Amino acid sequence: MFGADTFHTAMAEIVVGTMVLATVCAVGCASIRYIPVSGDKKESLMVTMDKASIAGSTMALVFMPIAIMSGNFAAENTVGNALLYNKFVYSGLALGFWAAFVVGRIRMGPGLWEVRPLAMLQSSTAVMAFLMTTMASSIGGKLVRGESMFDILPIWFPSESAVVLPIWASAVLMVVGMAALFVVFRMAPSTERITLD
Repeated sequence: MFGADTFHTAMAEIVVGTMVLATVCAVGCASIRYIPVSGDKKESLMVTMDKASIAGSTMALVFMPIAIMSGNFAAENTVGNALLYNKFVYSGLALGFWAAFVVGRIRMGPGLWEVRPLAMLQSSTAVMAFLMTTMASSIGGKLVRGESMFDILPIWFPSESAVVLPIWASAVLMVVGMAALFVVFRMAPSTERITLD
């Protein structure tokens, strides 16, 4: 039988691997017009990268909650641990950015890569999501091994301390978030799918 830390490592590797694929392909889709290849190859490459980005980000969304929960079980000394609090914050941000990436691509369709502002927004969302995932992973390295891949950088985001909100403030933020979701999905104008020509 294997332990919670081994299971968490496996889930985290799946999440990071699929997110690397999704991010690279999203950036590739946004910059496809600058790649010097012929028209037919460019269209085929675009379709392939688009499908890979949506498949990778969707798979990451499925496995991310499992990785977050298994990380909680694998962590030692969870009470009052600022690193763990910050890891949950970055994990939540990553989950939100990846959900925005997937929902945006599904609602607008593959043609969004043909509209330059939308392509830049979509690829920027993927890059921000990957950055948040990398931050959460780095904090996980600090928790488990006492070191992080960001230790080589001249700057480090403050993660050794955390502000814990009271229950009432957390409840207010949750209500505001749910109201925002309601407004976006129910009251906002319908999004028109953009198809590839």
